[in-house]
Amino acid sequence: MIPPAVYVLVGYGAIFVISIVLHEIAHGYVAYRFGDPTAQMMGRLTLNPIKHVDLFMTILLPAMCLLSGMPMFGGAKAVPVNPLLFRRRLAGERLVSVAGVLVNLCLAWLLAAVLHLLLYLGEPNPAYVVILGMGIFTNLLLFVFNMLPIPPLDGSRFLRTFLPDQVRAVFDQMDRFGIMIVFFVIIFFRDALGIVLFAGIGLFWQGLLRLDMGTFQTVWDGFREALG
Repeated sequence: MIPPAVYVLVGYGAIFVISIVLHEIAHGYVAYRFGDPTAQMMGRLTLNPIKHVDLFMTILLPAMCLLSGMPMFGGAKAVPVNPLLFRRRLAGERLVSVAGVLVNLCLAWLLAAVLHLLLYLGEPNPAYVVILGMGIFTNLLLFVFNMLPIPPLDGSRFLRTFLPDQVRAVFDQMDRFGIMIVFFVIIFFRDALGIVLFAGIGLFWQGLLRLDMGTFQTVWDGFREALG
């Protein structure tokens, strides 16, 4: 008999991979619709997760965080986008920048709808509740974190489209040091960042998805138990 913890980890792992892959595909697909075929030509508009693996961001960085005791951080390979090819550049930049996080928000809503249905029908398998709940949590985390106005996160790319050219140039220069900026925030503002992230997740969890915090605690406790 397969232990429930295995079901939880495998099920959540599948949702986690799909959520990240769809986030990246969304950026590339919207760029393609605006006239930039770069992502398509490089084979990035695919559900094959191997195509979205980055040696540093997906493998080495999370491993380094795990071994050093730092908060887990990483990501998929960024989808290549060339705004110069957009038919409507400003609109294209704005929609491409938020395409990934909007997909994550939609996935959170879809998983929440399934969870609501299971809870409505009766007493669901606790493993299913934990899998769906952690899937919701992950997609909300991807949404809230990526919308922070910190280069090179999606929120900063969206914000820069509303700024004067001189300020945009500053954002573009900061993009080159993006990973270091994010690390600086995580290391030196860890508590404040945690408050912002959990406040944002809680707002969507209760407000948009209509899930109570008791369910959140059940999901969190179940996931920690599965991790052993």
